[in-house]
Amino acid sequence: MFYVAPNGNDDWSGKLAEPNAEGDDGPFATLERARDEIRKLKQAGLLPEGGVTVWLRGGSYPLADTFELTAEDSGTPEALIIYRAYPDEEVRLIGGVEIPGAAFQPVSDTAVLNRLDPAARGEVLQVDLKAQGVTDFGEVIAEGKQLELFFQDRPMTLARWPNEDFVNIVDVVGSAPYDIRGTKGDKIGKFVYEGDRPQRWAQETEVWLHGYWFWDWADQRQKVESIDTENRIISLVPPYHTYGYRKGQWYYVFNVLAELDMPGERYLDRETGILYF
Repeated sequence: MFYVAPNGNDDWSGKLAEPNAEGDDGPFATLERARDEIRKLKQAGLLPEGGVTVWLRGGSYPLADTFELTAEDSGTPEALIIYRAYPDEEVRLIGGVEIPGAAFQPVSDTAVLNRLDPAARGEVLQVDLKAQGVTDFGEVIAEGKQLELFFQDRPMTLARWPNEDFVNIVDVVGSAPYDIRGTKGDKIGKFVYEGDRPQRWAQETEVWLHGYWFWDWADQRQKVESIDTENRIISLVPPYHTYGYRKGQWYYVFNVLAELDMPGERYLDRETGILYF
């Protein structure tokens, strides 16, 4: 059997569950090192009759790359190759970057504070992701390419308004994209909103909406092109929703720093790399 531990060393034998008193032997540090050692045993025909177990000691294991196991890493029915957590210890394989709490600091930039709701100004923290080694910010909504933030094992919410539920389209601009039977017409990605909330978003660079734009079973996320606060009209970036837009349908706004006003919300300034939480 082999052992892997957060305080291990890939130059050691991996045969000890913890570092020895002399500090010159103990568990491996990585899964890859244990895998490669087992490959050597197989190639030399020295795989033990009862197989091999790789015991992972408790702790977190950051993975910068995918841990790959191929056919050559398989055991046999008589000699299994098993990777498992050490008894009664919690093991985590982490593909993200752990950011220490001490790296988060209160927001002090006056320009940023002025964009926040007054009640939230003393509650928002920030961290420079670039300083933490995170330089790929992905995209706001692309499948599998979104940056996420987890705190206490829970995913945090991209800053949105309203914080719960939706708001409704007051009216659509131009001809109706589809009639009630679904007959195709001209799709115009503009609609009228109610109230003056969007006036707070004047400095936002990438506002998105998530809505059920025509049918209650067909949602879509759409990027805002512009907001006419005088006439209360939101224009969207093509391509427009497949079924178009309809008066009374519902949506909410997200990816807006000015709406970072609830515990658990986050916002990333993609130009500076500053994450606000």
